[in-house]
Amino acid sequence: MNREELLIFLRTWLQKFRGTLWFRITYLVLLGIIVAQLYLFTASAISCLIILLIPVLVFVIPYWLGERKIRRFAGNGALVFMIAILVAAAMPTQAILAQSNAVPLRSFPDFRSAAGLNLTNGTVQPYRGVPGQTFTFRVNLTTAGNGTPDAFNVTLNLTAVDGFAFTPTSYRMAYSPGPISSPNTRNGTWYERNVTLGGSIYIYGFSVNDRGRNWTETVSDAGPIIASGWSFYAFFLYYLVAVQGGFPAELVLYLGIIFLWWYMTRARERVMRAGRPAAKPETPPTKPERKEATERTKAGKAAAFTCTNCGADVSESDQKCPSCGAAFED
Repeated sequence: MNREELLIFLRTWLQKFRGTLWFRITYLVLLGIIVAQLYLFTASAISCLIILLIPVLVFVIPYWLGERKIRRFAGNGALVFMIAILVAAAMPTQAILAQSNAVPLRSFPDFRSAAGLNLTNGTVQPYRGVPGQTFTFRVNLTTAGNGTPDAFNVTLNLTAVDGFAFTPTSYRMAYSPGPISSPNTRNGTWYERNVTLGGSIYIYGFSVNDRGRNWTETVSDAGPIIASGWSFYAFFLYYLVAVQGGFPAELVLYLGIIFLWWYMTRARERVMRAGRPAAKPETPPTKPERKEATERTKAGKAAAFTCTNCGADVSESDQKCPSCGAAFED
């Protein structure tokens, strides 16, 4: 099979495939995957553009492929957003399962951070484990002024997730001496805490206060990884649907696009109907010309003779004049 024959075969196959239900299912699934990928950019600086782009794509692509029924558009949107939610929940699950080491946590000046209190390199070792295993949490504290480790309360904030239940627990961390851990917090002091954990999903972070009103926290992260992949997938699915509401803004905009398209279509149809000329009344059907010719022939035959007595029309078969009664001779 040469190149031209292959192209002809593919074109014929695509034309047949496009007329089947599987073609519609295929492009809707692909569209759902694209929407899930775009969802990752809603946390970026172009989030407003992405929120507008998603409903436009969900409407325009089926329309470009020949969709014109409003019920189909509603069904397409429901299927695409459902697929997008399932795929969007799978992406962070895959990212966590593929991660081998903990990402060091730290505090940021603009995020619940007091001046002069800085937390860096917050980790958990080992990052992966089994239920019943002991894990070591460590974080480094650096202050603007001189201080001793006992002058600060460094805390491990650990939240266990079991189904829909969130159980936060705080653990006081202790000073960890060592060659890289200074007894003066200005030079950087390490704190640690050993915790034995079960098979739940865990989210950990660190915080510190100077026994006063100054308080600093790090960002949080999932870990250590003990639960199964299905548990993480259910967690992210719950978070995406119940906490974030799925795609609320995108879905509202999509329904608005459908309504505008339906309204404009109906308005265009009304204008076209109003511009059509009124239908002319139907004229009664005329008799065929052959029938008229036959009647004229019969009438001519019926008036073949004239009565010599009164002048009335007489046919060939009459023996007497129908008007005056005069008898005719042969």
